[in-house]
Amino acid sequence: MTRESLTVEQRRLLPVGWLPVVFVGPVLRTGLFWGARLVGVDPYGIGRALGIADHSLWSVAVYAVCGAIVALVLLRALVQRGWTLRALGWRAPEGAQAYWAALVGVALVILLWLPIAALASVTGIPMFWEERSAFVGPSTVLEFVVAALVGVVVVPLVEEPLFRGYVLQALTERWQWQLAVLGQAALFGLYHLFVGPGMMLYTFLWALVPGLIAWRWRSLWPCFLFHALNNVWADLLVPVLLR
Repeated sequence: MTRESLTVEQRRLLPVGWLPVVFVGPVLRTGLFWGARLVGVDPYGIGRALGIADHSLWSVAVYAVCGAIVALVLLRALVQRGWTLRALGWRAPEGAQAYWAALVGVALVILLWLPIAALASVTGIPMFWEERSAFVGPSTVLEFVVAALVGVVVVPLVEEPLFRGYVLQALTERWQWQLAVLGQAALFGLYHLFVGPGMMLYTFLWALVPGLIAWRWRSLWPCFLFHALNNVWADLLVPVLLR
């Protein structure tokens, strides 16, 4: 490797055999929705009963719960086997440059949406499996609160430790860092298969930014900031602008 791994405390390699566990969150969410339909229950009806009428938001909320369970189980398993949270990126970066990089990265991925959406329109590839103009569409105070809690808090705390903490580090320990950053981005794009084919391409390119930040500064903190600010834009501001 041309650069030191994200881990400095540990010399054992993270197990790559656990990589499929990362995908359990969206698979579990899909299984729950299918299971509900099999027994004659409308899964979105449950959301409406709780005051969440937007299908996309309810789907993301259920996914966030599933993903949080998976992330906690995986982190606990790694800690029990000798890896520390600090070794997995739960530490502050050295210097403020990492946070500035996160802010610049947010601006870049917001601008990236335009050419990807244009490409999808020209090729006929849908951004989302279900026709919609935004990732989620909150319209009530409760839905905006849920969107903020899920998108800005829970989802970054789930996906950054999984992909920039575990996946990126496991790949960096075995591949050149450039391939590791590309690899975690490819898996992150595949992770969004349930959202839509256009989103798979977008999230692949999107994930290069936190991947580079995590590799460069060996910290998840700026990745959390990047992901949270991106979701403020995507989950809270875009739905308002598209009204």
